Amino acid sequence: SHSGGPHRNMSSSQNLQTLTRFLKDHKTSNGKTAMEDLIDIMSTIQVAVKRISKAVNHAGINAHGAGSVGAGMVRKLDVMANEILINEISKCSQVYVMASEESRDPIILRDDAGGYEVVFDPLDGSQNIDCNMSLGTIFGIYNKSKDKGVMTSAKDCLKKGTNLVASGYVHYGAATMLVMTAGSGVHGFILDKNIGEFLLVRKRISMPLRAPIYSINESNSLAWDAVMTQYIAKVKVPESKLRKPMKSRYVGTMVADVHRSLLYGGLYLYPATSHRPGGKVRLLYECNPIAYLMEQAGGKAFTLDAKGKPMRVLDVQPTSLHQRIPFYCGSFDDITELEKLYESADPKRKALPPRSKL
Repeated sequence: SHSGGPHRNMSSSQNLQTLTRFLKDHKTSNGKTAMEDLIDIMSTIQVAVKRISKAVNHAGINAHGAGSVGAGMVRKLDVMANEILINEISKCSQVYVMASEESRDPIILRDDAGGYEVVFDPLDGSQNIDCNMSLGTIFGIYNKSKDKGVMTSAKDCLKKGTNLVASGYVHYGAATMLVMTAGSGVHGFILDKNIGEFLLVRKRISMPLRAPIYSINESNSLAWDAVMTQYIAKVKVPESKLRKPMKSRYVGTMVADVHRSLLYGGLYLYPATSHRPGGKVRLLYECNPIAYLMEQAGGKAFTLDAKGKPMRVLDVQPTSLHQRIPFYCGSFDDITELEKLYESADPKRKALPPRSKL
């Protein structure tokens, strides 16, 4: 029988909701007007990431000369992704200011400081382009601010994560997937290239409370603090027989590691190190959007304050556009355990480097 042929696939695709239709019917704590604005902003983001997806897929083909994409191409794709997002989002009259990892200063669209602020990391993991590994785009939409009668400046971008009305990422993997929250659960959409639409495939993504996997750059292990060193040693060899050892998976693209953690449970850890005591990942357009998603999916995200004590990421008041922070996020129960270890730790105690006979 040929009943499982293309017609069946076509009808199953026809039954799926588009992202725009989903948002129109979506019940959130945001008011009706805010949701209308959000649909408007998301439609520009959708166009932008479809164009980036196409560019990423053709990166190897379009590279000059045969073979390597090379550093020049990476640069070009980073810049191109940034320009695409800026060009598309600036068409939305509701947005007055943007902040991007690729732009030193904020992108100011209107002088009067009133409207929505959109932040993004245009091409996360771009160092992986050359070897055809996962890439991503991270975005956040901060709530509408009233016109205060003052000129728009970088200060308008420095909002706490608690002011996010929506956030998400796009994962350019085997398929292009957009995962987002508008404050009422986390939902996943896959780009159907035949019709050029993002279709709802995962509703209310719920993170397992326990993580079977952790993602961390272990090459920095000699520069971690005592808590991190001991914690990672413990998850590899748990004290309790009831707990399975965690496996390590690290792509090096934040979006890919976070995506896997959201779906299967996991930890994404980017701790402070002795050579980067302030952390490496950026608060405004990486940590805040991801922390908001994590919380909406039943996970958790924290950083460390000046005294080395845990603090909810979304409560951090940004002080500069490209501020970096130590970042710990993932499955609720495991992150809570790690928080408690930092809470009770002596901040002055540094890790002793493990002795090696190598």
